[in-house]
Amino acid sequence: MHLSPITLATPTTYRVEVSGWDNTQSFFVEKAGLEWSESGEKLVVLRHELRESTILFVRLLQPISPDRSHPVPYTAELIRSGNLSQWEYRLKQVQTCANRDETLN
Repeated sequence: MHLSPITLATPTTYRVEVSGWDNTQSFFVEKAGLEWSESGEKLVVLRHELRESTILFVRLLQPISPDRSHPVPYTAELIRSGNLSQWEYRLKQVQTCANRDETLN
C-alpha cells in the first residue's frame, strides 16, 4: 500500500503597514507580517492592543499590482494576546460602498 504524503496548506506572509486607533484612542502606524491562508483567513500580530471591532487600514508594502498599494479597511478580532506586548488579530475586510457596488454589477 502506497501512502501519499500529507500536504499542509501554509499561509503566505506579506509585509504590510497597519494603521488605526488603539485601545487608548491613540493613532498608530506599524509595520507587520500579514499571514494570508489559502482559505482566505488573514492574521496579523501587532504591538498595539485594540478595542473590539476596531477598524484598521492595511497597505501592502510591496504591492503585487499598482491598484494594491492603497490601504484597505478591515475590522480586527482578537485571537490571543502573547508575551512581550503582542496581540494576534483576525482581519475581516470591511464592505465599503464602492466594494458593494462592484459586487452588484
